[in-house]
Amino acid sequence: MLPFNLIGQPEVAPALEKLGPARELELLVVYHGELSRRAFLSRILAAAGYDTPGKQLHLLEWPADRDLDLTGLVRALGANKVMLFGYDLSRLGLHFEVANYFPLEVGGVTYLIADSLEYIEDAKAGGDNRAAGALWNGMRDRFAR
Repeated sequence: MLPFNLIGQPEVAPALEKLGPARELELLVVYHGELSRRAFLSRILAAAGYDTPGKQLHLLEWPADRDLDLTGLVRALGANKVMLFGYDLSRLGLHFEVANYFPLEVGGVTYLIADSLEYIEDAKAGGDNRAAGALWNGMRDRFAR
């Protein structure tokens, strides 16, 4: 027996099925949480000029506790920008570290990592606009239309 284990990647087919047939959209947004958080996310995206998800961007609700080969998904979609809300990056097959809200380009794909929608929305409702403001600053340069 060999003294090592091979590391496999999760399938991307379940994620592709959730997204539907549209391809070649430049932005993929991945989030998790209650359906009520989607209204907050819609306001965030609309402020950046994305008012018709599905035609302008890929919007994927993916459980935070479920692994995903994000690199394979990005490649299959042809996206070159990815926004992630509240994920442990290693669960998505990403093994780099970056502070939240600072766009980072890796392999021709620009990533924007953010806190969960729940955290951002609750902080904003409580009068703390730091996370929402940092998200907007991160989006403004490379993600706004």
